[in-house]
Amino acid sequence: MAVAFDLKGPTFRHEMCDFYKANRKGMPDELASQMPILKELLNLMNITILEKQGFEADDIIGSLTKKFNVKNHIITGDRDALQLINSNTEVWLTRKGISEIEKFDEDYLFVKMGLKPYQIIELKALMGDASDNIPGVRGVGEKTALDLLGKYDNLENIYQNLSDFKGKLLEKLVEGKEMANLSKILATINTEVEIEQNLSDFKYDFPFSTKVSDFFMKYEFKTLLKRPELFKVEVIKPEPKKAGEINYINNKQKLDELIENLKEFNPFSIDFNTNIHISNSKYQENVILINQTLIDDNLDFNYVLNKLKPILEDENIKKICFDYKTLKHSLFDLNINLNGVIFDISLADYLIKAGKPHSNTTQEFVEKSFYNENNIGVCLFCEHLNLIEKLKELEEYDLYFNIELPLIDVLFNMENYGFKLNKDALISLNAEYAEELMDLTEKIYALVGREFNINSPKQVASILFDYLGLKNKKKGSTNIEVLEDLEDQHPCIPLIIRYRKIFKLNNTYVLAYLNKMDESSGVVRTLFNQTLTATGRLSSAEPNLQNIPIKKEEGRKLRKMFISSFEGGKIISSDYSQIELRLLAHFSEDEKLTQAFLSGEDIHAKTASEIFKVDISDVTSEMRRKAKAVNFGIIYGISDYGLSRSIHSSKKEAKNFIDAYLNTYKNVKIYMENSKEFAKEHGYVKTLFNRRRNIDEISSQNSATQKFGERISLNMPLQGTASDIIKIAMINVFNKLKQNNLKSKLILQIHDELIVDTAKGEVEDVKKILKTEMENAVKLNVPLCVDINVGDSLYDAK
Repeated sequence: MAVAFDLKGPTFRHEMCDFYKANRKGMPDELASQMPILKELLNLMNITILEKQGFEADDIIGSLTKKFNVKNHIITGDRDALQLINSNTEVWLTRKGISEIEKFDEDYLFVKMGLKPYQIIELKALMGDASDNIPGVRGVGEKTALDLLGKYDNLENIYQNLSDFKGKLLEKLVEGKEMANLSKILATINTEVEIEQNLSDFKYDFPFSTKVSDFFMKYEFKTLLKRPELFKVEVIKPEPKKAGEINYINNKQKLDELIENLKEFNPFSIDFNTNIHISNSKYQENVILINQTLIDDNLDFNYVLNKLKPILEDENIKKICFDYKTLKHSLFDLNINLNGVIFDISLADYLIKAGKPHSNTTQEFVEKSFYNENNIGVCLFCEHLNLIEKLKELEEYDLYFNIELPLIDVLFNMENYGFKLNKDALISLNAEYAEELMDLTEKIYALVGREFNINSPKQVASILFDYLGLKNKKKGSTNIEVLEDLEDQHPCIPLIIRYRKIFKLNNTYVLAYLNKMDESSGVVRTLFNQTLTATGRLSSAEPNLQNIPIKKEEGRKLRKMFISSFEGGKIISSDYSQIELRLLAHFSEDEKLTQAFLSGEDIHAKTASEIFKVDISDVTSEMRRKAKAVNFGIIYGISDYGLSRSIHSSKKEAKNFIDAYLNTYKNVKIYMENSKEFAKEHGYVKTLFNRRRNIDEISSQNSATQKFGERISLNMPLQGTASDIIKIAMINVFNKLKQNNLKSKLILQIHDELIVDTAKGEVEDVKKILKTEMENAVKLNVPLCVDINVGDSLYDAK
């Protein structure tokens, strides 16, 4: 076995043709940083690595197949390799990892594509290849190319029989002859690369050595570690933790005894698996056996639930579980209101892992904790004690018990209540969008002169660049930036841009809301994920209600669909004003920045006056716009290039703005440097409330990865603290609404904004609660301020 790699730098194809692969993006940093690790593994496995300057991996593979008279199997995702097929060589194309492989020999290739191996090169010579920037013959697509090869076999024969052609095709072939011949050379894999190794050099060790199993342990390749046949010696794994006896409960008397025991001795852990696992000690697992079939002699699930219901609903009987909110929803659907949960394992695991992968399921957590799968209850009971100690050690105990755990009940209620939509208006908007999409489709087809799939980037690229011959640096790409660059080149482009916009609005939002809407109430319910983001921010899904468009009027129309569920009710939005900038002032203790917030000045105008050295009264809207971009850019560690793109300036001008900002707010610069140094020294940063985020990236040898780590070190304490503050505000607002016996409900959180569905007559009460609780969630060096808006819909309240 051998694995071939491309090397950085030009190949003979680049030297022959400067546009070869010119549109190919470089390897993403996240993948590039894994290459040395991959090569380390291959070396441990004694698998030969082949790479050669000036040649691509394909050329090395092609040369290997020619050098040795043995049966070859090429495993690749690249269809170019199909040209290498012969009586000794098969190509196994990877469709989906290694779970779907399509094996090509000469016969299968002909059945599948109607081609012989050498005709793969001829095909590319005619139709080109956008991914490699191989031009081919302009205007000749796959269908025409296959027809030509079916009749004439190869490029040479086609050009020897030009008298057979006429009209447009003849024109294209004549004009494209030079490019066709060049494309053929570019598409041909070089099988003459000098390979120094002999066949015996490609032997590898199997079963693998203990060095390989150690590597798998280090990188947590758990599934592979479970296969002892892969290793010369058995992989040594930690001994499973012992849990004492298992008490199987399969009759009513035993169940009653267990329930009485739990009333007296709690907290107890509970997990609903195939059976129900319960434990209130380190020493005994109680497994309630549930009937799985009609002939089982165990307990009926509904009977067990009815018996457990009183203790599950009793707030004074304390429980431990994994993923409290999901369990609470599941039981709520079964008419049980789960109360008294004092610890959520999943939530604690998320906080402690601090941005690193954490357990998403009970089973995963039990495995990682090295417990037997029969000891789920004991595992949860024991590990909750360990996790509490870990939270104390990391100074996250208060964050967990005062913010994250109480927030679960708030989120549960928000998810249950949902947000009402104007169903008739939504259906009407869907019809309006559908009609416009049909109209746009017809107009685009008429302007282009043929039909194609407007939703297919590949077909749109083919139409624009091959069929219409439009010019653009990023040939093959049809993203919005490319389309906007092309807008003046053809009248169909603005219509395609409009089509995409309306299609996205209709599919991503309108149809998603209609599909998820409760038919009877018109309410749509989202799910808030508390354990997903590395910053601690909540995310929303199924559907996502945190991404309702707000910037452009077309998207903002969707906000009109979100209305109060109360007769004569209102929607109230309360949004923190510039919270991250205020936190920057607090963390940096910069006198000028702090003073600007204390005096209530327009912070963007103030920054503009400092940067441009003008009186604040002379600041223009353009100056303020640029200052605003700098203010918020600094928080995210923006580069001069990034800022220049944002404010449409030169890199030099952008750098001058950043330098001027940091010279004005000198303590901000010191704070930024200190943040980076802290992250480098400790490997993490934390928020005001001690939420951590591990930043391994900052120690990376890869420059781009390291820069990314530095940006995280600047932003996470600010964004993470903002997320902690809004969570505190959510808990306090929720509790106040309840304490004051108001009907109004907290229904949505969108980043720094809280939305309340407000009952008639309660507007002033709700506004007062929002202002008080949000602005007093925490005491900072500068005041927290909120903007409160009231309206009949979410649109009116923004």
